[in-house]
Amino acid sequence: MVKHPIHFFHLTSSPEFFDMKKSFSLLLATALFFYGYTQAPAGYYNSVGMTSSCATLKTTIKTIISANTFPQSYGDLWTQYQLSDIKPREVGSGSANVIWDIYSDNPTGTDPYNFTPGTNQCGNYSGEAVCYNREHSVPQSWFSGNTGSAGPATDYLHIFPTDGYVNGKRANFIYGEVATASFTSLNGSKLGTSSLAGFTGSVFEPINEYKGDLARAFLYFVTRYESDIPGWSSNSEATQSFDNSTFPAVKINYLKLMLKWHDQDPVSTKERNRNNAAYGFQGNRNPFVDSPQYVNRIWNNSCPGLSTLPVDVLYFAGKLNNNKIVLSWEVANETNLSSYEVERSFNGTSFNLLATVQANNNSSYSYTDNAENIRGRRVYYRLRKINKDGSFTYSEIFTIHIPVNNKLTIYPNPAKDFITVQTNNLNTGKVNIQITDVTGKSVYNKQYESNNGLINISTQSLTTGTYLVKLFVSSESYMQKLIIIK
Repeated sequence: MVKHPIHFFHLTSSPEFFDMKKSFSLLLATALFFYGYTQAPAGYYNSVGMTSSCATLKTTIKTIISANTFPQSYGDLWTQYQLSDIKPREVGSGSANVIWDIYSDNPTGTDPYNFTPGTNQCGNYSGEAVCYNREHSVPQSWFSGNTGSAGPATDYLHIFPTDGYVNGKRANFIYGEVATASFTSLNGSKLGTSSLAGFTGSVFEPINEYKGDLARAFLYFVTRYESDIPGWSSNSEATQSFDNSTFPAVKINYLKLMLKWHDQDPVSTKERNRNNAAYGFQGNRNPFVDSPQYVNRIWNNSCPGLSTLPVDVLYFAGKLNNNKIVLSWEVANETNLSSYEVERSFNGTSFNLLATVQANNNSSYSYTDNAENIRGRRVYYRLRKINKDGSFTYSEIFTIHIPVNNKLTIYPNPAKDFITVQTNNLNTGKVNIQITDVTGKSVYNKQYESNNGLINISTQSLTTGTYLVKLFVSSESYMQKLIIIK
């Protein structure tokens, strides 16, 4: 994908910028960002051997990126964002440059909204597009971070400025790919059930444009803080991400996802500029931005402990599309495989054969299952991978709940001050929205022109309670329960 072009930005002249305590690091960061390195400084990675790999390479790089650092405070991030996390304004009025928010940026069109640096920063919010804050892409709760002291909780290289409300929706969930969304931001970032086999609970999926950025930030984190990972892995919120060792330091399923995102979304100019700014701001860099090849040199199936990294099916996933479940899997090596048997279950234990797909030396495969007659149920899928000698192994299990109604989605739910009504697969611009209380009394009734299937409605006038949201389009109507909590 094409990312935003790089522009020259206006520097801040706020008193904080000229504070003597911070002036050196901030001025150095600015110089590096605008006029300095386009790659790592000469000699920065000299101690990395040409043939080193796996745990040895990871620890060597950890030593490099941990040396000669000068950590900054959590509050300093606000000022740094105004220097190196900005881009030209696309909508609204105010400053010429705005915060580069990965949860609202639209790389292929006009942004839905923009944040003014400094002015729109916050700790509290009432909904999307209100303000931006500081998101730990590796959540603090995974490592018991303390923003009052230097360390991972104040490390710029994994802390991004993002919409406060969307950051709150992401919460402490792992990153993943979403099968059925319970929330979708205005730029398409999603929270929902995992479409990839091997994960439980909700996952958060950024848009494709920033998947590589976040994967490389995570791999930086488990490299920079590798000595701490075994202790953090016992945290219940980190059990799907951190491994209980310094190498590989990442659970295999999560590592597979990070490697997938790293490969499909290459390093961008935005990342390189941010990496240069980090070097000026805190004295270190993300090695996987400087040298993307380090990722596969460190984590590959020839490394001790990583023999289970896939050599055939890279991932097995599924998504609900209208009345169908589209299963897909990517393949790296089919030398010994003859076919794939797609199996389905309704209890996760007893599986029945749906179809056989022949292995034809392709890189990807898919199979579509009709979901119309299994609505309202949870369904499980797996692949039976048949080898040429007749032996077989199973993939991980992908599971998804098929909703009874796929035409109408409401979020957040429960809600407080507003809701977003998402109309799915309705080919019309005009819809009527009616909200009734439990007695059937209408408390809201208005016609809307649907904008890309999304309708934002204020619920500030509604009191705590249960309501029914009814959507009328043409001769059809759809209904969903809504809970308001004040």
